[in-house]
Amino acid sequence: MDKLTAKQRAWIDYYKRGKTATEAARLAGYKGDNHHTIGAQNLAKLSKYISDRDELLDRDRVADMAEINAFWSDTMRDDTADIKDRLKASELRARSIGAFIERREIVGAQTITVKLLDDDEEMKDTE
Repeated sequence: MDKLTAKQRAWIDYYKRGKTATEAARLAGYKGDNHHTIGAQNLAKLSKYISDRDELLDRDRVADMAEINAFWSDTMRDDTADIKDRLKASELRARSIGAFIERREIVGAQTITVKLLDDDEEMKDTE
């Protein structure tokens, strides 16, 4: 993104906010009556930067698991928070690391019959 001009960065931001390529060119400050042409050229020329900008914008918008776990831990340790909120945060944190997984052992043998079909045979419902 460092190689872009201020107008190109502005065009990408307007375009990412849902404006058309032509409207983004006008709003970004491109002069003249050829906003349609500039918008089309920017779409072709700046497509890599548009996808990079998506990644950058999503990074701030979507929390990753490290951030979520840190939030749960901070809430759990916050003495000023309501006790039910602290307990819920500790439960969610414990669940995220698998502390409440119920394990069951199945003992015994099971028999499964599998019939392979030829290419010209169809599978029939046997209820």
